[in-house]
Amino acid sequence: MKLRSIALVLAVTLASAAACAQTGVYVTMDSQQFTQEGVLVNPGAHGNIDRPWLFGPAYGVYFDVTRLPRLLFLPGSTLKTGPVVVGFDGRGDTFRLSEYGSTFNRQDGILSLRIATKKPFMGTTPYLIGGFGIGHTKAPFRTYYSNNLVYQFGVGADRKIAKHIDWRVVEATAGFLENYNTGYYPAGVGPNQSNYLVTLGTGFVFLKR
Repeated sequence: MKLRSIALVLAVTLASAAACAQTGVYVTMDSQQFTQEGVLVNPGAHGNIDRPWLFGPAYGVYFDVTRLPRLLFLPGSTLKTGPVVVGFDGRGDTFRLSEYGSTFNRQDGILSLRIATKKPFMGTTPYLIGGFGIGHTKAPFRTYYSNNLVYQFGVGADRKIAKHIDWRVVEATAGFLENYNTGYYPAGVGPNQSNYLVTLGTGFVFLKR
């Protein structure tokens, strides 16, 4: 199944589960620095390391709750979350870059735990996210995609600009794409391979309580 389809399924599932919580559906424009070690051709100014910036949209949904089920206690009892709200974030993104006369394509589908402040702080609502998913990647000159586990952790801040609309002022995440062969020729095998992801984004969140 393509990553966009996985992200859509996650979004629908989370939105349905969040009927009694605050739900945010968002669209952002992101840029991602994709650090590759072990590149075998056109490695750039850092030896065998290439750090291209890829650009594209991200889209997803989150829901926050102020009370959690109190496990191992009586049915129906709940546990307050204090000054924060806890929820889940399901997202997909699509990145693309024209490079070396070919294209670099990436799609990620990620499910994360989300923790946000219950009240605004300095006019914004800060939040933390951390989770994992699947990275769907095609390096330049390849004719196939590789699917690999991706981890992501980040921080962000939303600012209310209308009753049901927030401006996602900024979101910054760092992550890692596991076991991906970085070299472009001939089979993508190179020394000391690793794939670090640094992503910056901004956009809009549409809220429903």
